[in-house]
Amino acid sequence: MKSEYTGTWRITEMEGWDTAYIDLRGPGYVTIGRRGSGFMQYGAVEADLDCRIEEIGNAQRLEFSFQGVDEGDPISGRGWMVIDGTETTGHIYIHHGDEAPFKAIRTSAAKVRSARAPKVIPLPKQALPASQGLEARIYSVEVLFKPHHPPLAQFARDLGIIPELVPEIEEDSWGTRDSLEIWSQEIDGRKLTLSIQRAHFKHKEIYVQDLERFLGDIEALPYVQQVQIEKQ
Repeated sequence: MKSEYTGTWRITEMEGWDTAYIDLRGPGYVTIGRRGSGFMQYGAVEADLDCRIEEIGNAQRLEFSFQGVDEGDPISGRGWMVIDGTETTGHIYIHHGDEAPFKAIRTSAAKVRSARAPKVIPLPKQALPASQGLEARIYSVEVLFKPHHPPLAQFARDLGIIPELVPEIEEDSWGTRDSLEIWSQEIDGRKLTLSIQRAHFKHKEIYVQDLERFLGDIEALPYVQQVQIEKQ
């Protein structure tokens, strides 16, 4: 997949729907990976993409098929995108359902997954995350290290986080563990902020269990002083 197509595209307009619907469950976006896989989210729609670059006359465009859910109901369909620098126009066709032209701009994964009105839930050392009533939603986790701690790469290895390199979005550092998708900032002094969400189409109950284990594993590290989780 060519680099001009890869990355995250923030949906700014969709014919027939206003911004309130596009961002119903968070910012609407389309993301394209280096190997042609992708994901899109808008309104109540979440779907995996299978992308190809096709020749249309003397021009190129990215075409994709998709499978996913709309308000929990299975959907499938197809679509296309034409890239013009940092902007794109496209069209989405749901099989036996709606269709919508759309416009999007290039952005970063961090911005489309950013927190909105977080509620802070303090987790003291050795507290059981399950007692805080974890739910299948996005969380921001702040880790406070002791004065002597390893670099971020060692922290990730100690927790079994599998890195996902995204060179076209240099400010993002993504990884996965079980059903968790994890984004980390750089360590700021002794503090590290992680954003965690459920991997696409993983069961909610499994996500909560994996999240509980992950938080417990963080707390168990000898160089971690405190963990604080924000529900988003």
